[in-house]
Amino acid sequence: MKKAVVAVAAVIAVALAVFVFYDGVINKTSEADFFSMKTYVTAKVTGYESDLCTAEIRKIVDNLDVNVLSRTAENSLVSSLNRNSGGELDLQTAAYVSLLLDVCEKSGGAFDFTLGAVSDLWKFGSTPGIPDEKALAEALSHSGYEKLTLSGGNLTMQDKAAVLDFGASGKGIALDSVKAYLETREIKNAVVSVGGSTLLFGDKDFTVGIRNPEGNAGSYIAKLHMSEGCVSSSGSYEQFFEENGKRYHHILNPETGYPVDNGLVGVTIISESGLLSDALSTACFVLGIEKGSALAAEYGCTAIFVTKDKKIYAENNSDNLETEITDTSYTYGN
Repeated sequence: MKKAVVAVAAVIAVALAVFVFYDGVINKTSEADFFSMKTYVTAKVTGYESDLCTAEIRKIVDNLDVNVLSRTAENSLVSSLNRNSGGELDLQTAAYVSLLLDVCEKSGGAFDFTLGAVSDLWKFGSTPGIPDEKALAEALSHSGYEKLTLSGGNLTMQDKAAVLDFGASGKGIALDSVKAYLETREIKNAVVSVGGSTLLFGDKDFTVGIRNPEGNAGSYIAKLHMSEGCVSSSGSYEQFFEENGKRYHHILNPETGYPVDNGLVGVTIISESGLLSDALSTACFVLGIEKGSALAAEYGCTAIFVTKDKKIYAENNSDNLETEITDTSYTYGN
């Protein structure tokens, strides 16, 4: 009898050890931090294949940057399109461009990914300054999404001096590519950030901070409690310079070529699509609260606006979102 008891105890001990080991494996968390797309990328993945996924995430983002979206990498698709005034797109890139053109149209041009020549004149990322008015007017004359035609997989740029720029959507595209990959792996959850755009993946409750426009990157004015999705923020605090006592930031009005000045300092968009969250955060910033809210609602996205006078306007189109103000100097707007 004693031998039987000992044997049973041994079996139970082995079973428990296996269970603890298995649980530790499926709940293993791996992290990665690297620089790509001219910004910092972080990935935190929990699950059986977490090591594999963090390594692959880096490959996905770097590949998109160097081979597809960068307009400074000589051999990228976008560089080729700009050199040749268009060209053939693969199915996935054609789908991205088609959706971006839809955002351009529905926003009335508030979002426009042909402003590369205009943004170059402001020199954000190097030594920024106010561009020459004639040069700015010339660059604007060659911009405009209406000059693009997408037919099947062929993109035609009617103005050879137009410059495609995916800076306001590329990070969201990266999130969508990472999400598609994670859906094929044994992963419990993941948080992947590419600059101001973040993918929340998996069946759990997430908390995301809305950055304090007057503070550093680790300072927040509110928290979003939500389920999985994509969150993108655009703000006048990201890239700016001051000249003659006036601040100039990098979010440009496609009509004037100058930084938007409408009382907003930040916009956050929540969407199932990384591309939409990224592109709409820019479009809604340009449009302002009323028109921006309407545009976000048209796509079924949630929009949160932060103003210079410390008001937060939340247009919630999600059933799984709670907004919590954590900085008492900010209040909800009407």
